[in-house]
Amino acid sequence: MDLLRQVREEAMEPEYLTAAERRGVTTPPGRGIVGTVLVLVLAGLMLGGSWRATSAERPATTQERGDIIQRIESASAHQSTQQARVEALRRQVGAMRASESAARSASAQVSRAEVAAGAAPVAGQGVEVLVDDSADGSQDGRIVDKDLRMLVNGLWQAGAEAVAVNGHRVTTRTSIRGAGSAITVDYASITRPYRVVALGDSRSLPADLSQNDGGEWMSYLHNNFGVRYSVTPRSSVRLPGSDRVTATAATPR
Repeated sequence: MDLLRQVREEAMEPEYLTAAERRGVTTPPGRGIVGTVLVLVLAGLMLGGSWRATSAERPATTQERGDIIQRIESASAHQSTQQARVEALRRQVGAMRASESAARSASAQVSRAEVAAGAAPVAGQGVEVLVDDSADGSQDGRIVDKDLRMLVNGLWQAGAEAVAVNGHRVTTRTSIRGAGSAITVDYASITRPYRVVALGDSRSLPADLSQNDGGEWMSYLHNNFGVRYSVTPRSSVRLPGSDRVTATAATPR
């Protein structure tokens, strides 16, 4: 209301009113009202144009807002899909790693079983035992299958991890027998001198062997009948795997 009052009262420029007053000119009645009306009409036109512009822009703004919301929802759905794929891939990778770990564990178990069964070759420190008949060729100084069996069992008792006689790996199924004047290992004849190699601690094996039945028996033959018998520690020995390790009744579980 103050603005309208000011527009009505100042419809004419102050300088013009001052000049008119000096000349004694009186403002015609209604002229101020006409000016006021003109100002109000112009203001109305401006307000109407602004309203029409706002009304025209409103649908476009609403559409843009809808498009933005739709894009956001689409992006969210895509993100959820990608996240689900990531989780599925993580599960697959976890399953593959578990399978690979199980395979490695099974492979390690098989390797240990092969070594224990004598199917795989082995190498490391150990001892070399040389045994031969006495030099005089007497019957009492002759090495027989029983002597080698005593020696091999003594090496096992002393802590040997693997044993071979003249290159033949000794396993739980190995037989050492006499065949006439020859000795056989797994039904293969061997000749003297007899070389018995054992894998194990090269520092403790000789002493432990000397204190059990196998070592004492060989020392008895050496001292009383001249049998040649020596135990030599070795920093490196190699034993072959046996090709006679088979399972005829057992089944894997």
